[in-house]
Amino acid sequence: MKFLFNIQPRYIVAIAITVMLVMVISAFIELSQSREEIFHLLQEEANSIAETIDRSGMNNILATQELEKSIADRLFNNAVYIARFDSIGILTPEILQEFCSQNNIFRINIFDKAGRRTVGSHKKDIEHELLPEKYSPIQFIKPILEGKVKHLTIGLKDARYESGQRYAVAISRTHKNGGAIVLNIDAADLLEFRKQIGIGKLIKDIGDNSGIEYVALQDDQGIVAASRSVDELSAIEDDSLLANAFDNNTTLTRTSIFLDHEVFEVIKPFVIDSVTVGIFRIGFSMNEIRSIDDRMQHRIVIMSIVLGILSILIVMAIVATQNYRISEKKYMTIQTFTGNVLEQMQDAVVTVDAESRITIFNKQAETLFRLKEKDVVGKRFSELPQVARICLLNIFGILEPISEQNITCADGGQRIILATISDSKKADGSIESRTAVIKDMTNARQLERELQRKDKLTAMGELASGVAHEIRNPINAISMIAQRFGKEFKPQTDEDEYFNLTRVIKSEAQRINNIIKQFLNFARPPKLNIENFNPQEYFQHISALFASQASAKRVSFKIELQCTKDISIDREQFTQAMLNLLQNALDATPTDGIISLSCIEDQNETRITVSDSGMGIQKEELDKIFNLYYTTKHDGTGMGLAITQQIITQHLGNIVVQSEIGKGSKFIITLPLKL
Repeated sequence: MKFLFNIQPRYIVAIAITVMLVMVISAFIELSQSREEIFHLLQEEANSIAETIDRSGMNNILATQELEKSIADRLFNNAVYIARFDSIGILTPEILQEFCSQNNIFRINIFDKAGRRTVGSHKKDIEHELLPEKYSPIQFIKPILEGKVKHLTIGLKDARYESGQRYAVAISRTHKNGGAIVLNIDAADLLEFRKQIGIGKLIKDIGDNSGIEYVALQDDQGIVAASRSVDELSAIEDDSLLANAFDNNTTLTRTSIFLDHEVFEVIKPFVIDSVTVGIFRIGFSMNEIRSIDDRMQHRIVIMSIVLGILSILIVMAIVATQNYRISEKKYMTIQTFTGNVLEQMQDAVVTVDAESRITIFNKQAETLFRLKEKDVVGKRFSELPQVARICLLNIFGILEPISEQNITCADGGQRIILATISDSKKADGSIESRTAVIKDMTNARQLERELQRKDKLTAMGELASGVAHEIRNPINAISMIAQRFGKEFKPQTDEDEYFNLTRVIKSEAQRINNIIKQFLNFARPPKLNIENFNPQEYFQHISALFASQASAKRVSFKIELQCTKDISIDREQFTQAMLNLLQNALDATPTDGIISLSCIEDQNETRITVSDSGMGIQKEELDKIFNLYYTTKHDGTGMGLAITQQIITQHLGNIVVQSEIGKGSKFIITLPLKL
């Protein structure tokens, strides 16, 4: 047999190459996503570290600022003391040098109003003469020389000649010649303190962790605190990315060079009282990322090769099995043809072999017996649930080839079936299998009964109409005669009895006339006035009308509404039908019983159910309860259910009753959604 599809080797190679390319591309995409995820994790870790030291950083920055303020206050106090001596002109370098030694001050310089140093606590060192001057003192004390301020905190600044930093303050001179007095201390201890306070220790400890190259807290003055590996870092004003993060309060990331190797750096602003006072810089080692990249690349290459080879083998296997599949497909087509026919049949089909094992159980059989094919095929009758076992034994036990039976096959409901039994025999005449074709006649028989009932009601209505016309005239005459007797005649004796009799004649004539009106209404029902109503609002109205009657009898009334689409009804007539059903349910339900009203939608129909927990209806009475004048109540007229059915029929609906003695009754109304 030739293949339906002839796949040539070049196509196989093309398919394999395509699969490999797809795998490689997907691998690179996965690698890129993995790198992004790793960098994202690094940033999250950096944020976590920054948040950990954030609170400590706030407190320690404030502590540093407080310390600097304390130092400045001390220097200002000393400066005021020096100014007093300066005002009387007794200051000499020796006095200033002694004062510095006693008060732990690095230097004291006194400048005239032109910014020239007039006296100082030290002589200019010879080595200073060989060093370039970094700046002029005038640029720091200019506001005092110009008379703009009296006190000036210069703060941290670089030493004028040598390396290191100083912390300085200045005040204006009280001397008649004017000028400024400048006091400064060596800032080494202050800077060391800034590095040794709590945040610095925390940062150093974090920086010692594996995978972290450095952690530093930096402000516009320099490094506030840093891990042990940091000697210096670029200043904020010299680095545009740092300045951007500092000025815009934005967390940024980048790869940069630290100690001659690449690191992943996260830059996070350090904010105190909504003011950015510094930035955290956290550098992560890229070694692990490179290692992960290498491993992933090797793994992806190997995986791509393996998947490529595997795809080639799969394609070749597909080609190798085509012939088998085509043959199998044809076999399955032949095999499933009968199965499809069975599944499409509207009748249930059950086949058993000579050992009473079920071999065929189609979809309609599943519906009838409420069993699944996979749970039934291959089993004997004795292995089935009791209800289904008894039902099948009754069907296959009938000797006639065609029989109609009333059976209970599944959920306890009675079904009317028409079973046709056929045998398949072997060559020796023994039975190989038996097949039952089972037609569910329940709905058909019910429809026949409803048609018969409707025909009967129509005939009875026509009879009632004829009888009503024949009776109404003599009844009216009798009523008028009784009325005249009561008004125009007066007996000589037994006057009370006479008038009682005339009143009885009039009332009975009126009662007969009312019955005649009911006859005529039944024979000629009024035309429907169809309107659309919201089912929720309509049935809540019905509930309001009936609930008080149920409560008076101590009967629980429940309502369950699952309808959402409008219903098309004549409100007045349909309300009469609903109240008839609810009143009948109330009459049949004892005290402490339950009556329920429910409404659900099923495809294009609305299903309304009135159920009760009353005594139930005898089986032989079920076919009679909708007949005109049939009643089991001692004071009933036998017209309530007949009129109810007539109203529902006019609405193109249907009403059926289900009842079981001792368990109650259920009336089910089915209406089309739109008329």
